Amino acid sequence: MDPHLMATLHRVAASGGPVIVAAAGTESWAAVKNQFVKILGHGHRGREEVQSELLEETNQAIAHAPAGLVDQVTHDQQSRAQQLLLQAMLVDPSVSEDLEKLVAELSPPPDDDEEPAPEPPSNRPPVLRPRILGAPWA
Repeated sequence: MDPHLMATLHRVAASGGPVIVAAAGTESWAAVKNQFVKILGHGHRGREEVQSELLEETNQAIAHAPAGLVDQVTHDQQSRAQQLLLQAMLVDPSVSEDLEKLVAELSPPPDDDEEPAPEPPSNRPPVLRPRILGAPWA
């Protein structure tokens, strides 16, 4: 398989896993699950049923995670969801574009609290200062 395509599939899977896990256990789960099932099943009823069951297992694991293990279960299910997406795209790479669009649509917008991007360096050359042994500014 083309290395560029593999990189794309891995990127889509990596970004999709957290989206699935974030939706699991929420009121929007059924709608989100159905959107993923429709894309991953790619019109094949058997594939859609399998994908629906696998995604529902993720939902159930998160919904029933013991209080002290929520973080671990969430992490495990995120990895599992990424693998599920990757495997589905390896079977049918044509779904990757639709999946990427869905993930972008469902991903939360970036926080406004994030630090702003650093200023690009100015075009001025750096100031060169001589280094003299024993000088107070060295």
